[in-house]
Amino acid sequence: MPTPIEQTIAIILDPASKLRETNPLVYCVPPDSVDEHEPRMRYFDLPDGDLSKTMRRWMMTEYGDAHLQSEPIEDNLDQSEIFAVIREPKTRWWQGVKEWMTCLPYYSWWDNKKIMEQWPHFDRFTIAQHTTLDQVKGIKHFIKGDHKLAERFSKFCRRHRLRQYGKLEMVHNLEDTFPDRKKMLDQGIKQLRAWLKKNPEYEKKLDDYLAPDYAYWERVENQV
Repeated sequence: MPTPIEQTIAIILDPASKLRETNPLVYCVPPDSVDEHEPRMRYFDLPDGDLSKTMRRWMMTEYGDAHLQSEPIEDNLDQSEIFAVIREPKTRWWQGVKEWMTCLPYYSWWDNKKIMEQWPHFDRFTIAQHTTLDQVKGIKHFIKGDHKLAERFSKFCRRHRLRQYGKLEMVHNLEDTFPDRKKMLDQGIKQLRAWLKKNPEYEKKLDDYLAPDYAYWERVENQV
């Protein structure tokens, strides 16, 4: 009889879970949600917890809904301009690890050979940004995603005449809401960092995996 941990790991590693899918996620607004001459724009979603949830909430709040386009993206009727929010690659990956840790909150999964065969891409939260961005041609706008996103995105909306009534409502991760969860995740990050110091080959694999992301990060790094 498998233990609860063994059952959880089996579910996570099962391809049917689709945790490691790399298809691009592009959201558009419904055609009837804008006036005939009103600008519209699509959002390229890079799941990372708080920022991606914030942008989808903005779209649904201002335009009533957010429709995920089917693949191939270039065959969809709506071919309006696309924007993406880019985070510093390693910062985003470590935030993604926190999201991943909620699957195995009390288990040192980096000691599990089957799980670590996936390193460093465990799910959509830890996928490198270039992996999906490179699949869609013609992404025109890149916005720096950091603690100043609300201010920066307001300027972006004014410049392109997109809807934004009121301040951008930032969605906070659950770790910011529940202290016990934050304590658990912070402890996990501390343990993983210590493990990486003893296993530098995995740090090298992570650096190599994220290296292409910096071509996108350089586009937004100096945005004010």
